Amino acid sequence: MNRSAATSSAPVAPDLADLSRFLVALGDPIRQGIVMALSRERLNVGQLAARFPLSRPAMSHHLKVLADAGLLVRERQGRERVYRLDVKRCRSAVDHLRKFVLDCCAGSACC
Repeated sequence: MNRSAATSSAPVAPDLADLSRFLVALGDPIRQGIVMALSRERLNVGQLAARFPLSRPAMSHHLKVLADAGLLVRERQGRERVYRLDVKRCRSAVDHLRKFVLDCCAGSACC
């Protein structure tokens, strides 16, 4: 069976794309550390780059991936941008993951 035939017959959850971005964003150990740091305080790119073995451009890339996945909020404080964890969106993503796993495994002998 080819891949397109397999994917076209499988039901697609409406939030699967968002869930996928969430999981990909958290799949990197550096981004996991960034999320942990931002769960405690608001920080700018320079402050975050000083805590990790990354250049400012590399840190900006990681922040963009996390923000695009809906995990971070960018805010202006004077002339700089600070980042914080979007706790509400993170909890929502975890709830979607929980629902996905429960729906996927419902009545299955594999789980």
